[in-house]
Amino acid sequence: MASRTASIVGVLLILLFLLVPSSSTRPPLKFKLHGKAQSHGYIYVVMKIGHPPRDYYLDVDTGSVLTWLQCDKPDCTGCTKWHQPHPYYQLRQETKVPRNDPLCHQLVQDPGVPSGRDCGYHLSYVQGKTDGLLIRDKFYLPINSNPHHRPIAFGCGYNQTDMESQAEADGILGLGRGSAVGLILQLKQNNIITEDVFSHCISTKGVGFLFLGGSEPSSSPTTWVPMNRNADNGHYAANVLANLFFGSKEGTLIGTQMKVVFDSGSTFTYFDSRTYQATEAMVKASLHHSLTPVHDGTLNLKLCWRGRTPFKSIDDVKPLFKTIYLVFDYNNPKATMNIAPENYLIISTMQNVCFGILESPVSRTNIIGGITMQDRLVTYNNEKLLIGWSDDLCRNTKSDSEITSRL
Repeated sequence: MASRTASIVGVLLILLFLLVPSSSTRPPLKFKLHGKAQSHGYIYVVMKIGHPPRDYYLDVDTGSVLTWLQCDKPDCTGCTKWHQPHPYYQLRQETKVPRNDPLCHQLVQDPGVPSGRDCGYHLSYVQGKTDGLLIRDKFYLPINSNPHHRPIAFGCGYNQTDMESQAEADGILGLGRGSAVGLILQLKQNNIITEDVFSHCISTKGVGFLFLGGSEPSSSPTTWVPMNRNADNGHYAANVLANLFFGSKEGTLIGTQMKVVFDSGSTFTYFDSRTYQATEAMVKASLHHSLTPVHDGTLNLKLCWRGRTPFKSIDDVKPLFKTIYLVFDYNNPKATMNIAPENYLIISTMQNVCFGILESPVSRTNIIGGITMQDRLVTYNNEKLLIGWSDDLCRNTKSDSEITSRL
C-alpha cells in the first residue's frame, strides 16, 4: 500500500511539474509602440501607473537607466515642466522611497546623488536636466500569468530644466543597463520576466512593438556584435570598433575606429566630428541634380533640399541618395549595419528632405539613434552581452492570451 501511495504521489508530482510553467518558458511582456521617429522625434508606450491606474505615455529610451514621470510636488516653488498629454502624476507621501532603501543606494551610484530624508536625485542629459524623487507605485502590465501586486520603483520628476518639449510624452521609460533601479532588473527580481533581455521594432509607418524579458523571431537573420559591459551611464555600446563606408561595403572609407552607442531615445544619428564632416562632404558630392539646397525652419537641421515637386514620403527620395555601411570589426563576414536613405532622411512638413545625421555633441562618440533603427528589430541581450539587429517591417501584432495584470 505504501509503495502504491508513493507511486501515485510521484506521478502527481511529475504532472504538477509539467503543468506549472518553468521560469525558462515565461514569455516576454509585449507593448505596442506609438509615434514616429521621423516626425514625432521619439516613440512611446502607453503604461498604466498608480492607484487608481492612469494612462501615461513614456518615451522609450535605451540611453537612460531610470524610468520616470513628470509629477507635481506640492512644496516645489519655481519648478518647471513641459506640457504633457495627461495630468501630472500626483506625488503622495506613502509612495516615497526612503534614502536608506537598497535601490536608493543604487541611485547614488547611477544616475544621481540623493539628499535629505527622501531619495532625491538629479539627472543630466545631453540636452537638459531633471530633479526628482524615487518613489514606488503600481504598474499594470500585459503578462500571461496570475495578477501580481508588487510595486515598481521609478522617478517622480518634479523639475525639468532646458529639456526639449515632449508634446506627446509624460515621462521616460528608461531601459539603460547595469542598475538594479532599472525597470528590466526590477521585473526580473520580481519574477515577472526571466531574462535581462529586451527588443524593439520601430516602423517608418508609425507602428511597432517592444518586448521586455525577451524577443520574438524576426523575418530575417540577426546580426550580432558584443556589448561593452563597462559603457558609461548605462549605455548600450558595441565592444568592437567600426568603420564607415559610403556607397557600398567596399566604397569610400569615411570613418575609422568608431565607438558606437545604440540609443533609441536619440531622435537622430550622430557621428564624431571627423566622420560627420567626411559623410557630409560625400553626400553633397553625390547629390542628385534634381535637388536644391534650402533652409527649412521646421526641423532646424543643417542640410535640407527641395525637389522639383514637393516630396510626400521617403519613398520619393530613396532613389536619389546612397546607402552608408557601418562595418564592425567582428565575425567573418564582418557584422554590418546598412544605413539606407530611409534610415537617415526625414521629410519635413514643408515637403523638403533633410539629412538626419548630425555632428556628435560628445567627443569621439557615435550614436545610432531612432531614425536609423527604423524597420529593424533591435535586441539588447544583457545575459549574453550581445546587441543584435535584423531587418523587419515591425508588423508583429500577435496578442493572443494577453491580459492586463497589476504589479
